[in-house]
Amino acid sequence: MKTINRINIKWQQLFGEIKGLETDVQNRICIETEVIPIILVPGLMGSRLRRRLGKTKIWDPDDTLFMANKYGKSSATAAKRKALLIGSQFRADYAEVHDGDRRHNKRFTSQHDSNRARRGWGEVMWDSYGEFLVRLQEHQWSPPLNACFEFPVHAFGYNWTASNHDAGLALKRYIDRTTGDYQNGVYSPDGRKRKCNKVILVTHSMGGLVARSACMLHGAEGKVIGVIHGVQPAVGSPSAYWRMKAGFERPRCGPTREWWDWLRNPLKMAKHHLLGHLSAVVLGTNGEEVTSLLGNSPGGLELLPTKDYRDNAGNRDWLSYHGAKGEVRLPVADPYEEIYLLRGSAYRMVDPEWLAPGKLKNVPVGKKGPWQLYSGYLNQAKKFHNSLQTYFHPESYQFYGTDLDSPDRVEFSRRDYSHFSRDPFTHVDLRFVNKGGFRTYVDKRDWPLDMGEEADAIVTLGPPAGKGDGTVPDSSAKVLPFGEERTTKIGTNDGSWFEIGHQDIFRTSRAQEVVFTCIWNLTQKYIDEQVVPINAVESR
Repeated sequence: MKTINRINIKWQQLFGEIKGLETDVQNRICIETEVIPIILVPGLMGSRLRRRLGKTKIWDPDDTLFMANKYGKSSATAAKRKALLIGSQFRADYAEVHDGDRRHNKRFTSQHDSNRARRGWGEVMWDSYGEFLVRLQEHQWSPPLNACFEFPVHAFGYNWTASNHDAGLALKRYIDRTTGDYQNGVYSPDGRKRKCNKVILVTHSMGGLVARSACMLHGAEGKVIGVIHGVQPAVGSPSAYWRMKAGFERPRCGPTREWWDWLRNPLKMAKHHLLGHLSAVVLGTNGEEVTSLLGNSPGGLELLPTKDYRDNAGNRDWLSYHGAKGEVRLPVADPYEEIYLLRGSAYRMVDPEWLAPGKLKNVPVGKKGPWQLYSGYLNQAKKFHNSLQTYFHPESYQFYGTDLDSPDRVEFSRRDYSHFSRDPFTHVDLRFVNKGGFRTYVDKRDWPLDMGEEADAIVTLGPPAGKGDGTVPDSSAKVLPFGEERTTKIGTNDGSWFEIGHQDIFRTSRAQEVVFTCIWNLTQKYIDEQVVPINAVESR
């Protein structure tokens, strides 16, 4: 006698009439679910890297001793840093993602989920993304999502020194490979094939450019249900320029920007300042250390403000310099020619000697010099910006951090040198004192000088003073026209001032909640798109 009536249905049929039900027996409805991988695309410096040849590690922010030894010591000169991360000259195939590190991967190993390493979790910076990956994977979705879909969480590491055009192509291929692997039963212990045609992308910072590149320039849009952008510099950020002039900034204040923050939160303030200074030392203590890396990597240069960038007040001219002949405000039209390729002005972004620290100025005949190579990388960045413009996936959401001092614009001040007759830096080589800031001597033509004997004035770069997350200003993070219903601002009212900064935004509960909500909204719309056509056919 039949006691169980087994009915196999596709998940779409849950939203219509289920046929085949019988009385006086137990009806067991077996739902064929669909796999929707959620892929995290990290930001600049968020992927662990190694040399392709030899497989030796060159960038691993999760290995404190390695980073301190290779990038934090006083002996870790700009020349040594460049030689390790870039090599003698940038090549797209010099570095690759560092995966398969068993010792590193122990921190996320789970007996209930043995495929985490295969899903790329070991490729990304665990300190910034680990808690988020775990919470996203273990999130309990409510009906109807839990009955219709499986949401395995993936992480996509990439070579962030190379162009985001290349990383976008790699992401597109990864999407194709991932969906195909689920269809072929690669991730199933029993080899069971499962339906998997679409993914959802969650991006951090520069990862947003990678995702947009994959969708627009390489044809991945059709396989992406939607994109959730976190703190994306959608049209670049002046912080890239600021840091190539002055190095990574040091913490200057606390939540209220007043001295009593030390009395209210002494432990948090101490930790904030200590970690902030240590991070600056590792990432680049001055302009030479940062320029030697970003100036030789197309990916880093693609974070510069594009021609579409506007400051928080809506101004195109985000750089101002008060020179001997009056105020200069740039760009007028083209930041690449007007700012990034300048060689003689005090507000030039790049000192040519910083591109090849420790190298002789003479270049062998027939080979391109450091400035020619830099110009080529910059032209590559310009082409990428012009091809991407302000494109976005039609089903996109964005969230960004605010309320922190951020460089939405760059401002220089110029003071007559006679006012500095007792200046402690008089006759001192400023390359040795510019750490987390920038000042230089200039002559009457406003050309920069290393020493002060013939100086006419001293030029100083102002500290970041706009609103943003410390790296990306509000204007760039929210520039894509998603509308208020698809844009979330995360400020001090949504979490601790010490937690909402650019790099650690995914560690905040508010950012995690935003991602959960956006995935819910994207998937609900996907359900509507899938169910309506099926019900329409069945009702005929």
